[in-house]
Amino acid sequence: MVQIFGDTLAFKSYRNLWNKAYENGQITAEKLSEVLNTFLPLYEKAPKQMLISDATVDCAIAGAQLMLVARAHGYETNPIAGYDSTKAAAVFGLDPERYVPVMAVAIGKPVKNDQDEVKSTRYAAEQVSEFA
Repeated sequence: MVQIFGDTLAFKSYRNLWNKAYENGQITAEKLSEVLNTFLPLYEKAPKQMLISDATVDCAIAGAQLMLVARAHGYETNPIAGYDSTKAAAVFGLDPERYVPVMAVAIGKPVKNDQDEVKSTRYAAEQVSEFA
């Protein structure tokens, strides 16, 4: 089981990351200035809910990638959100004001015996999505 938490203060490391990108010649001085003067202040002045939403999206994408990599290595996964998320950070010794639980991911070898496998029903794609 892997528990994924979002860091609502991750933006505090962005300045160092962007400065390193500039030092490595990956971005221009103009781009560095643009990022440090527009993008970064948005995070520094953002309401808590925006930081939570941003961390949740980033971690959901990371969780999906973890699940794809596990599948590529012969494992099955299951994302889990059905737990008491109000206690999760404290259980791991994390600051619950900073770290938000996004999901747990169960990882294991697939069942070899079909009679033990749990079959589930899914919604039809047309019921949950629309393409225009």
